[in-house]
Amino acid sequence: MYKVTSKELNCRACGKTVLENAYHCPNCGVGAPGIYSRCPKCKSENYIYHKYGYAIIRALLATCVCGPLGPVFGFVGYNRTECICLTCNQGWFPFLEDEQLGPFNTFVGEEGKMSRRFKKKTTRTSVQL
Repeated sequence: MYKVTSKELNCRACGKTVLENAYHCPNCGVGAPGIYSRCPKCKSENYIYHKYGYAIIRALLATCVCGPLGPVFGFVGYNRTECICLTCNQGWFPFLEDEQLGPFNTFVGEEGKMSRRFKKKTTRTSVQL
């Protein structure tokens, strides 16, 4: 499976040297210049990515159950990167290990662990008379 390290490589858009774990290319501004991935479902390379931060809802629920140690559970999954395919709206985590622990686990594709399917945004159409 593909792991991110801090080595230098060429940007996938402009071809200039950039760090592999950089968020944006300093030359052309493309996002995730070091992430060479594709959708595990439709094999498309048309995707966006985002990073998870502190989960306030998870922390509040854990505070109700565990008491004062609950806010610590808001950091579970912190600093995790998820890619979302713009073609089929499938989400996946590109840096997780390629393994499937059991028959009922989340499907693991060749490009990373699939997370969830996102809903397509409907375009608003207005009718003028």
